[in-house]
Amino acid sequence: MALQTGLYYPYVHLRDESWAKAAALYWRNMARVVPAGFPVRDREVVRELNQGSDFLVDKDPRLATEVVAPAFIAAVQDNAEVLRARFAVEGRQFTDWRSSPSLASTARHLTGLYPPEVSHELVAALEETGLARWEHRVGRRQTSWVVVDPALAWTYKCALTQELARQTAFAPVTDQLSAYAATGHWTPARIANTLLGRAVPTIGRDSAQATVAMMAVRCVLPADLRHVPAEKIVRLRTEYADEFAAFTAAVEAATTEVVGATQEVTDRAAFELHLQGAFDLHVAQPLESLRKAINGLKMDTVYSTLTIKPEATLAGAGLGLWLGGTATAVGAGIAFTALAARQAAARERDTLVAASPAGYLLRVEKELNPATVLQRASRVVARASGVGI
Repeated sequence: MALQTGLYYPYVHLRDESWAKAAALYWRNMARVVPAGFPVRDREVVRELNQGSDFLVDKDPRLATEVVAPAFIAAVQDNAEVLRARFAVEGRQFTDWRSSPSLASTARHLTGLYPPEVSHELVAALEETGLARWEHRVGRRQTSWVVVDPALAWTYKCALTQELARQTAFAPVTDQLSAYAATGHWTPARIANTLLGRAVPTIGRDSAQATVAMMAVRCVLPADLRHVPAEKIVRLRTEYADEFAAFTAAVEAATTEVVGATQEVTDRAAFELHLQGAFDLHVAQPLESLRKAINGLKMDTVYSTLTIKPEATLAGAGLGLWLGGTATAVGAGIAFTALAARQAAARERDTLVAASPAGYLLRVEKELNPATVLQRASRVVARASGVGI
C-alpha cells in the first residue's frame, strides 16, 4: 500500500509556500513535529490548505526524544573536547529560529530547541559540555529555549524526525535539500561525524518515495505556484481520489523497484540515476503517452464543429431566413451530432485517464497551468455540458 502521509522536517512551519502547495498535491497528509505547547504560527496559505482538507497532522515527539537521547549523549560525551571547541555557546547571541534563515546556518548566532522536544538527560549532557544553555524570552507569552549551535540543532532535528518516522511509518520529506542526506539510522558515530563534517552522504533510499513524488508533481505545475489559489489545490485533492490512488501506486512501484534492485549500490549519484530511470518508466512516459492519446481524440475539432451555426456568417443568416424552420432543424441536427461525438470522445478520454497512473497528473496540469481566453471559454462550455476534463 502506498504511503500517503509525509513527515516534514527539520522545521515545524512549512517555510516555502510553493513547496507546500506542491506537497499538498501528492501527500494525503503532512505530519510535522510539534512539541507540546509549541507556539505554532502558520502562514495564511498553509492555514488555507489545512482548513480545506485537513492536510497537516501535528505529532508530539515526546516518545521519540527518549529513544534518540542515548545516542546523542554518547556522541557528546565521547567527543566533548572537539565539539566544545566548535559549538560552545558561551559568548554567543541567541536568535529565535523562526526568524533565522536556516538551522544549518554557519553564522555565529545560536538557535533554540523547544524544551519538550529534548530529553532532560540530553539537555543536562549538553549543558555540562558547554554546548547548550537556557534562554527565557518575555513577550506576548513567556517562552523558554534550549539554546544551541544551529548545526547541532539541525542534526538533532533530523535524527528526531527519523525516529518519529520509524514509530509512525510516515515518510520523511523536506523542502531543505541538504536535509535529504540526513536520513537513515543515527548512531553515536554518525552523529559525531555529521557534526564534525566527516559524514559520508547517505544514498537516499529512505527519502526515495518523497523524491519521486515531488519530481512527478513538479513536472506538471506552472512555473510560479505563488499565484495559484490554495482552494484550487484543495479541490484537486478532494475531487480526484481514484486518479490520485493510481498515481500514488505508480510512485510506490517506482521507488520499490529501485530500492529493491540497488541494495548493493553505495554510490549516491548512481542511485539517483536508477531513481530517474524508474521515474521515467513509471511516471514520465505514461504521462506523455496519455497526453498523446487524448490529443489524438481531436476533441478540439469536435468542439469547434459543435459551436458553428449557420447564423455565424451573413450568408448563413440569409440562408436561415430563406429556409426558415428547415435551417433550424438542420442546425439542430448538426449540433446534436457534434455533441454526441464530443460526449463519445469525452467518455474515451475519461477511460484513458482512469486507466493511466499519470491521469491524476494530467488533471493537475490542466487545472493549474494558465490557459488562453479561448481555452478557458472552451472549458467553461465543456464543463457546462458535462464533458470537460
